[in-house]
Amino acid sequence: MTSSRSWLPPAAALWLPLLVLAGGLVVAGIGAAHLADENRSAGLVPGRTVATHERTADVEFTGPGGLPATATFGLQKPALRVGEAVQVRVWPDERRSELDFDVSHGTTIALGGVLALLGAAAAALAFVRHHRERRRS
Repeated sequence: MTSSRSWLPPAAALWLPLLVLAGGLVVAGIGAAHLADENRSAGLVPGRTVATHERTADVEFTGPGGLPATATFGLQKPALRVGEAVQVRVWPDERRSELDFDVSHGTTIALGGVLALLGAAAAALAFVRHHRERRRS
């Protein structure tokens, strides 16, 4: 026979679902902010790698107004080779650009939504259970 008592302390059983809910909302908000930032850009322009260093790459691309531009980008994931074709996302109003690695922010938003939904459901169940136990006492 199993025990109906939780292995979590009572305070954790009440606060943990709320933390999962808040974390899910934060993750979904970060994904939405990144997606909105991408949508504000002027789009993708083709570029090619001119030089590479240990953690950076110099990329030549067509900048705002059709003028050629060269920028140095920090690399975190893939190592680029000289002459490799890349996609550069440009924000001309902000005078900034960054390499585009086809990262889908929809996955981040969906993961945050699932966490928020699980946190909300667990918080509701914990709330109902807590008040049932109070009525019995």
